[in-house]
Amino acid sequence: MSAALDRWLTRLYHAVGGSLFLALCAFVSYTAGDWHGPYRVRSTDLLTPEVAPGGALRQTRVIAYGAECALHVTWRLQSLGADGRRVMLPEIAFDAPPWDRDGRPQTIETEIPADFPCGPAILVESPSAACNWLQRTVFRQRQPDAIPPFRVTCGGVTGPAFRATARAP
Repeated sequence: MSAALDRWLTRLYHAVGGSLFLALCAFVSYTAGDWHGPYRVRSTDLLTPEVAPGGALRQTRVIAYGAECALHVTWRLQSLGADGRRVMLPEIAFDAPPWDRDGRPQTIETEIPADFPCGPAILVESPSAACNWLQRTVFRQRQPDAIPPFRVTCGGVTGPAFRATARAP
């Protein structure tokens, strides 16, 4: 092969390889840059700041959905007493947000186990979302945990309830 043809093929390989590399970088950057909150919690109200074991913790939320993303939420009840007991609750997963509930109040009921310890407790909600292929396969968007405090009352003894406010994402 002549030296001129060899130089020409080397330059062609570099040009094609460089162009493909730049196109791949642009595609991955565009996909990774699609980082926006797929929803916004407008308000959170704790309807039952005191709950008996075996009862239901009720809260109302108004959520505004903004994008067609897969949503995944893990829940856990956690006692703030000396034993610090944790109870994992069933996970919730949506392939698309519930658009029929967009901007409308949603009442969420969480059953408190009958053997849950009395005293202060929290419900920890850990949401995550995936809006594109990169977030579905590599890493998901994480939202801040929502942690509404409440009190588990036993034997008809009621004490001062935790504040009826909640920290929402």
